[in-house]
Amino acid sequence: MLTDHGPGTQWQDEARLYMRQGPMPLTDAERDLRRYDLSCSMDDLLGSSSPAETFAIASNVFRQSAELLLLRHQKWLGNGKWVVRRLEQLPNDEAALGLLAWAASTDYDPRKLAGIARDVLEQNGGYAMEGFLRGAR
Repeated sequence: MLTDHGPGTQWQDEARLYMRQGPMPLTDAERDLRRYDLSCSMDDLLGSSSPAETFAIASNVFRQSAELLLLRHQKWLGNGKWVVRRLEQLPNDEAALGLLAWAASTDYDPRKLAGIARDVLEQNGGYAMEGFLRGAR
């Protein structure tokens, strides 16, 4: 496997192709669940009066928004600095630029973040709350 010929090279080529292609598109059910989760978190953010809770909820809204955007564009997800680096791969997406600007700001205004989350939701089918069902019934 460590040679330049044979199955090791083939596996490396297949892995590189897989990484370049990005993740599979979300199914409708996966997208709807992510929309619902982000909608709930956005509501929590706008309704929070505790600074500590607002901080915790804002981090969720940022992550959920970033993940939904990245998956919409079939980009790989990341954690920590990699979320920022992945968002930077979307220089033509206004919501991605908004998330990056919000993260670089000094005030971390929750209303600004909620507005960006609303934009992300609009790109993915809109706010999801009323009538949403988790799983089959």
